[in-house]
Amino acid sequence: MKCIIYDFRRAITGRWFLVAFFASVASLYMSIGDQSYYLMNMLSEMEMYEDSFWLDTASLLLQGMQGNFGVMILPALSALPFAAQALQEIKSGAIRPAVFRVGRRSWIAGKLLSTFASGMLLQIAAAIGLLLVFHLMMLIYAGELFPMGDFAPVWAVLLRRMFCGGIWAGVGCLIALITETTSAAYLAPLCLCYAMVMIGTRFFPEAILLNPSNWLTGAFWPLLLVLIVLMTALAWMLRKKVNAYV
Repeated sequence: MKCIIYDFRRAITGRWFLVAFFASVASLYMSIGDQSYYLMNMLSEMEMYEDSFWLDTASLLLQGMQGNFGVMILPALSALPFAAQALQEIKSGAIRPAVFRVGRRSWIAGKLLSTFASGMLLQIAAAIGLLLVFHLMMLIYAGELFPMGDFAPVWAVLLRRMFCGGIWAGVGCLIALITETTSAAYLAPLCLCYAMVMIGTRFFPEAILLNPSNWLTGAFWPLLLVLIVLMTALAWMLRKKVNAYV
């Protein structure tokens, strides 16, 4: 159990999680699109728009989470915190003393849960970070908090982004272990996402789930099913690597 907690703490407090966090907040803001320009103009002339300020954090956050740029970069950022950790320990030889100290199951469970959890929790952290950015901007320009708006539609999209973050982190870890290439943990999810978007858009537009841009809408169960299958496959691959290197 201590091994699992240790891996989880490393996954969400490490430097790469912080890098992914700031990059994710920036990508969400950039995904807002034209609204970001309207926002800056309205804040810089707050006295003029004080009675007709129509933007709110809920609508801006929703746009950011569903924007194309944020969807395209989400795979690489989700895999950045911890997807390569298992392979790094294997290649460095640290897996042998670690497994002898904590046991095979604990080592596998720690890497498995931390990989998926880091990708999922990153989405929550990024959403909170963007909200803080909005409030900070409003405090600087107007001395008050940003209007909140209706968050009812935001929760469903945020949950889907969490599933997507876990999926892409798992994909990165799995492909890195298969190819035994550390950089594949970050590049493979990004390339796979881009390929799926291109194929789904140009050749199979009727196959909605083939295009990752559509994963943020629709039913939850396909994403949950993919997540479960991916966790099973990654657990099997981690066990295979442990048997091979220990």
